[in-house]
Amino acid sequence: MAKKIDRIGKALGATKQMSVKTRASGPMELLRLGEEIGARLTSRGGRPSDPKWNVRRVIPLKEESWNYLQQQSGKLRVSPGHLAAMLLEREIAILKSAGKT
Repeated sequence: MAKKIDRIGKALGATKQMSVKTRASGPMELLRLGEEIGARLTSRGGRPSDPKWNVRRVIPLKEESWNYLQQQSGKLRVSPGHLAAMLLEREIAILKSAGKT
């Protein structure tokens, strides 16, 4: 990926390259999340789940956050808990890659 960025910067005549800290959000991000959910969750005779998930914990949330998860999970045809777990894992991966542990 870095080589590709270097080539693009060189082709555009850039003298300085900077990484952007923001991420895409909005309807397209929701569609991409839906694709990720479909690829990761599999059914083994019961409710679909990610086979790599091996820890279950109760995590407190604000009611408005849970309501949002319920609303979005309906669009993606997944449980609010599964959606919460996937969003949490995404954010953890981003923090790790940014060197913030």
